[in-house]
Amino acid sequence: MMNLDAFLNISYGVIGRTASTKHEPNTSSQFHFWLAKLGASGSTGTQVGDRSKGEIAPIEIGNIVAARSDQDDDITFGLVTEMRAYSDIDSFIADYLSHNFGDATIEVPTDISEVVVVTCSVMRNVSLKTKPVGRSRVYFPSQLGIQYAYGIVDESGESVFSGAPIPIGIFENGDGTIAPVSVDEDFLIGPEGAHLNVSGISGLAAKTSAIEFVIKSLLTHSRKRVAVVMFNVKSKDLLYIDQPNTKLGEDEWSKKVYEELSIPVEAFADARFFAPADPSNRPHGSQSLRVLETEIFEWDLSMIYRDIPSLFNSMDWDDRMEGVWFIIREEIENERLLTYNQMLSWVSRQINQANDARPPRQWIRGNHIATWNKMRSHLQRFPRSYRGLIATAGEGRDIPWQELSSGSVYVIDMQMLNDRGQRLVFGRAVSTISQKLENGELDVDAVIIFVDELNKFAPSGNVRTPLKSRLIDITARGRSLGLILFGAEQFASSVDKEIVENSSTYLFGRTETNELRAPNYAAFSDEIKAKLTMLSQGRLLVKFAKFPQPIFVRFPYPPCLPGDMFNAAT
Repeated sequence: MMNLDAFLNISYGVIGRTASTKHEPNTSSQFHFWLAKLGASGSTGTQVGDRSKGEIAPIEIGNIVAARSDQDDDITFGLVTEMRAYSDIDSFIADYLSHNFGDATIEVPTDISEVVVVTCSVMRNVSLKTKPVGRSRVYFPSQLGIQYAYGIVDESGESVFSGAPIPIGIFENGDGTIAPVSVDEDFLIGPEGAHLNVSGISGLAAKTSAIEFVIKSLLTHSRKRVAVVMFNVKSKDLLYIDQPNTKLGEDEWSKKVYEELSIPVEAFADARFFAPADPSNRPHGSQSLRVLETEIFEWDLSMIYRDIPSLFNSMDWDDRMEGVWFIIREEIENERLLTYNQMLSWVSRQINQANDARPPRQWIRGNHIATWNKMRSHLQRFPRSYRGLIATAGEGRDIPWQELSSGSVYVIDMQMLNDRGQRLVFGRAVSTISQKLENGELDVDAVIIFVDELNKFAPSGNVRTPLKSRLIDITARGRSLGLILFGAEQFASSVDKEIVENSSTYLFGRTETNELRAPNYAAFSDEIKAKLTMLSQGRLLVKFAKFPQPIFVRFPYPPCLPGDMFNAAT
C-alpha cells in the first residue's frame, strides 16, 4: 500500500482547496485552487503553517503543489502557471472614493473580501489516470513528491531512469523544500535522445557557467566513457577551466550543493588547451589570450587540401573553379606537391608557361587561363585570411584527436580568428571527430561538442551552408555515433529551428521580452515568460524531454575559474 503522506509536506499544512466553477472548470490538463488563510484549522485539525494569522502561503509562479483528493486515494501534482487576486470591489473608482477620494495613506475600516486563485498545469497523479481534479486539499509536496512529480524517482525514491541520473541543479519550492533535479543521461548524451541548448541574455543568464556545471556533473556521474571538446569563441571565457573557482570557496550554499549532489569541488585540472599558431611569433607562439601552457596547431597541405573548396565564397566557387581544383588535387594526392608553397609555385608555373608560349595559350589542361588566374589569386589569399591555420612550408601540427579518451577535456581557443577562420576550425573538428567515431577510432562512448554563439555557425533561415547542414545532421542522427552538441546563444530563435528542436534538454536563462514572442516559447504561460525576464544569475528554466512540465532550478558556481577573473586570482 502506497503511503500518500510521504509525497506531502504534512507539517506545513493545507495551503488551499481546489475549486471547479461554471466558467473556469478543472480539466485533465489544469486545475484551480484558492489559497487559504494561514493560522486557520484545517479539516485534519492540523495548524496551517507557522505564520501570523491571515497570511497566505508564500507561493509563486514555478512552484509545485499537490492536490490530495477528498474522495479517492489520489494525489495530483501541478506546476503553478498563473495567480490572480479577486476582491468584492466593484470598480477602481469605488476603491478610490472609499479612501477619502484618493488618500492612499488611509486604511479602510471595512474588511474587503479578497481571494487569490492559483492555476496549475497538471504534471502527473499517483493513480496514473487522466482525469480532472475533484474536490481536494492542496499541500506543498515533499522532496519525494517533487521528484516523483517530474518522473525522476518512483514512489520509493529510486531512480526510474534507464541511464545514470545526472544532477543539473536544485529546485526550491515555496515552503523552503529543496529537491535535487536530475536528467537521464540516456536522453542527454544518447542513445534515446541527446543534445543540450542554453539561451539567455549575455552576461545575465550565466550560460557558460551552467554548461560547465552540467559537464562536471556529467563527467562525475555518467556510467559511460565521455570526452569533452570546448570551443572558446569569446575573450577568455574557457581559457582557465583548469584553475579552481575562488568564488566557489567563499559561497557556502554552492559548497553544500556540490556535497548534496556528490560532485567534487574541483576544476578540470587535466584539460588541454589548443590555439592556432602565431606566424609573427614562431615557432611556439599561439593566437591565444591564455598565458599558461597552450599547444598550437596549424595545418600543412596534406591536412588542409580537402577543406580548401570550403574556403571559397559560394559566389566564387563554380564548375570551372572545380575543374581547375580537380587537377591541382590530383597532383597533391599523387604526392607531387607536398607543401602549400609548392602548390602555389606549381600553379604559377602553369600560368607562366601558357603566357610564354607563342602564341600564348588561353587554355591549360582544358580550363581557361582566366580561371587559373582566379584560382591562384584565392590560393595566395588564404594564408592571410586564415592567419595561423595554414602552414605554407614544412610539416603542420594537428589537434591530437586520437588521444581523446574517457574524461578528456580539450579547449580549442579560436576567439582571435575572424568568422571564416572560426568556421573552418569548428567545421574541421566536427568532421574529424565524427569520422573517427564512425570508424571506431576513439575509445569513448560519446564526445560532447560545446560551443557558444551557436547562431554564428548555424543561423536560422533557409540558407544552408556545409557547416550548418553538418550541425543539423549531428542533432538529428549524431546520438547514434556518440557525437553530442551542447550549444549556447543569446536568442534561441536565432539558431536553426531543426537544431534547437532536436535537443532533448533546454536551459533558459534571463530572456528579453521581444525574444519571448518567438515560437520557441509558445508553450509557456505569460506568467512563466514574465518570470524569465526577471531571473537572476544562477537560475534557469529547464525543459527536459522526460519532464511533464518545465522546472525552475538554481545551480551553484561552476568548479572552474571564469576567464576574466584569472588576473585577479593570481
